[in-house]
Amino acid sequence: MTRVLMVHYAGDYREADRLRREEGKEMYYGHGYVLDQLAALRAEHDAVGFLCALAPRYWEMLETGVTVIGADTDPDRNPDAVIALIERFAPTHLILFGPMMPLIRWARAQPFRLGVVMADSFANPYYRWIRFRTLPESLNDARVTLVANHGLNAARGLVDLGVRADKVLAWDFPHHRTPDDLSPKTAPAARPFELLFVGSISAKKGVGDLIDAVALLKPAHDVRLSIAGVGARDRFAGRAAKRGVGDRVTFLGLVPNGEIAAMMRAADAVVVPSRHAFPEGLPLTLFEGLASRTPVVASDHPMFRGHLEDGASAMVFRAGRPRALAAAIAALIADPALYARVSAGGAAAWHRMQSPVKWGEMIARWVRDRDDDRAWLSAHTLAEQMLSERALAAKQR
Repeated sequence: MTRVLMVHYAGDYREADRLRREEGKEMYYGHGYVLDQLAALRAEHDAVGFLCALAPRYWEMLETGVTVIGADTDPDRNPDAVIALIERFAPTHLILFGPMMPLIRWARAQPFRLGVVMADSFANPYYRWIRFRTLPESLNDARVTLVANHGLNAARGLVDLGVRADKVLAWDFPHHRTPDDLSPKTAPAARPFELLFVGSISAKKGVGDLIDAVALLKPAHDVRLSIAGVGARDRFAGRAAKRGVGDRVTFLGLVPNGEIAAMMRAADAVVVPSRHAFPEGLPLTLFEGLASRTPVVASDHPMFRGHLEDGASAMVFRAGRPRALAAAIAALIADPALYARVSAGGAAAWHRMQSPVKWGEMIARWVRDRDDDRAWLSAHTLAEQMLSERALAAKQR
């Protein structure tokens, strides 16, 4: 008997399923894909469950036979409540989505197969040396048989932290909206220059830096900013008003993912201003911004390194520096050739960011665990990729 349970920190897949069935909406990128992959797993195995720790408390079965669970608790502060739900499900295979240390410590002592799949960076010194200092030892344990992080840089970050390269995979979602479907853009005609931010509204995501940059651009440039997402809206609306740009910043709230592509295409620049302290792997906003062919203005977050080339595939600025962000935006406004070059060059960056390891296949192969599945997983670890890179470098010398 195979019983697969996945534990996620946030999200609400009961609500995601309802929205898709009743309203045809997907609020967050990847929710529909995850639901489809869960249904495919359930068709092959005895039981499949997805537990969202922060979701309201519930235990229900979807029409696909997938069990969705809400714990209504923080798994780091109250792991016992989550553990009780895991034990009730009685998994043979458990996947923890995120570095939830109390759950990892508990799960390592249990008889089921254990995987840890993340979308986290560990560039922040607090994360590296204090909060997750024992993470490498936990992930190197032979009882953890799947280790993955979202994006190549995030996966390499785990290796830098001390996790064995032959255990780590770099995963991604499939991206069906590609830059190949659209033509590059030219600089907009004289009118307000429209910026778009999509993501959680927080200081670490760089929202305050972006609002300050809009203020710095005034009055030389007529720049307008739209912010799609949820979070500390009132706080940053107050900041915009205090900086004299309350009339230039619009908070759109949570926008369904299906509407984001058109919004990005219509904007004059998509801004991804994440500070280094924000522990993201590789934001889906970056993929979608590049796919829209609208020039992307992005910070130099470590997870973006090697993907974006300043002035060629994006405008890259030093994170946490509103003046640097404002200068990058002003350069796009002032130089039509630069604007056109960045729009055209984003396609190459989008293709560089693609990973052959997709979330659904990776998990399906790990659960199925045949000889060919183990060989596939092993062939896609960072150790194999590093060997290939060294061989290529030696050939080029």
